Amino acid sequence: MGERAIKSGVTVIIPTYRRPEALAACVCSILDGASQPSEIIVVGRRDDKETEQAVSRLQVLPGGEIQLRSLWVTAAGHIPPIEAGVRAASGDIFVIVDDDITAEVDWLEHLLSPFSDPKVGVAGGRVVVPGQPPPKLKGQPGRISWYGKSWGNVASMNGNVPVDVESVMECNWAWRRELLASLIFDPVLNFDDASMYGLDLCLQAGERGYRIVYEPRALVHHHVAPRAPELDRADRSRRSFSYCRNYTYIMLKHFTFSRRLIFLGWWFLVGERGGWGAGAVVADTLVRGRAQRHVASAFRGKIEGMRLWLRG
Repeated sequence: MGERAIKSGVTVIIPTYRRPEALAACVCSILDGASQPSEIIVVGRRDDKETEQAVSRLQVLPGGEIQLRSLWVTAAGHIPPIEAGVRAASGDIFVIVDDDITAEVDWLEHLLSPFSDPKVGVAGGRVVVPGQPPPKLKGQPGRISWYGKSWGNVASMNGNVPVDVESVMECNWAWRRELLASLIFDPVLNFDDASMYGLDLCLQAGERGYRIVYEPRALVHHHVAPRAPELDRADRSRRSFSYCRNYTYIMLKHFTFSRRLIFLGWWFLVGERGGWGAGAVVADTLVRGRAQRHVASAFRGKIEGMRLWLRG
């Protein structure tokens, strides 16, 4: 590595599970950046011996001015390792990335730039999946409509200037320490692959008056990496249930009474592909000649989300 600018007070947290090769590529891309954090914390599962060995190899790489630490948790799920990393981190800015990303050389500089405004609490960057065309953008990515639709694919937006949004993608984002440490990592959302937990955190930040900013120049590449069998992305029924469960719970949790009613009306009577309501089922049937077989899972997820909110 050549000379790099060290960003003091910046901690990168990488939750990981049984992806030693992807983790190594991720860490090396960060260390090869024009700017580097002062600290990297890898948080893995206690029984993950392959990852322990990978971290040991990474800790002897050149560039000893960067502290690379490891933590090991026993709790299952995506959220516990992030919470552990947040508790252990020493920086004023926490950058959290997935273990299967690689960062562009100027990524960290761009991701940190919005924090020059003290009102910015969260910044997220662009995510590109190599070999796949970018998704078609609809509506207002990163924003929530008046009736409760959260427009997705915010991390696919290109551009040269930061944009204010209501949420950013979890695999490439940064937080002010005092803000993130004060928020609640809702245990209800530590289910399956913790779908939409980032939306919940961003809404908490917005409710406290902080800006959430998307910086398209903070680019990472999100690679295909091994996943635990129970989190297989090919299982669309499981994904539909998890998404609808968590999304329903989050919207009911954060909306006012009148907006909850509007949301539930849209969510059950209209819906969207992947989160089907009656209207989306009819539209799919007309277009495809049949309804998607995952519709029942989506409705079960919505009902479960309502039940969890009412119980809370």
